[in-house]
Amino acid sequence: MGTFHLTPLDPSVVDEDFAVVTGSSAVLKGLFGDDWPVGLTLSENAIDLAWHEREFTSSRSFAWVTRDGHGTYLGCAYVYPDLGTRGSGTVITWMRDRADRAALLTAFNDVFMAWIAAYLPAGGEYALTTNADF
Repeated sequence: MGTFHLTPLDPSVVDEDFAVVTGSSAVLKGLFGDDWPVGLTLSENAIDLAWHEREFTSSRSFAWVTRDGHGTYLGCAYVYPDLGTRGSGTVITWMRDRADRAALLTAFNDVFMAWIAAYLPAGGEYALTTNADF
């Protein structure tokens, strides 16, 4: 994926994920609900990551950590297929709170959505939501 690298979001990154999520609460609040990630604990984060791992291994939904070429944790990407509707669903992406977040999101979303589109059946479409406006 060019300068971006994806790895499945799972409990092995709980400490790193927790630091990025809680450190980026100002730009994540509203993306997943008004009160998230306010008050998130490390234990709750571990439970969430285990859920993402189970979803991924059962092919119900997919969550990845997004990293740059140096291995820096930039954010996450999620794919939630619509149940019962082949080739459609929702994509959610976010980048951590940093000065170049909007530019990173634009560059990543272009690459990621093209990558997803290559696997969709003709006419398939995924709606994109990001933390660009938060």
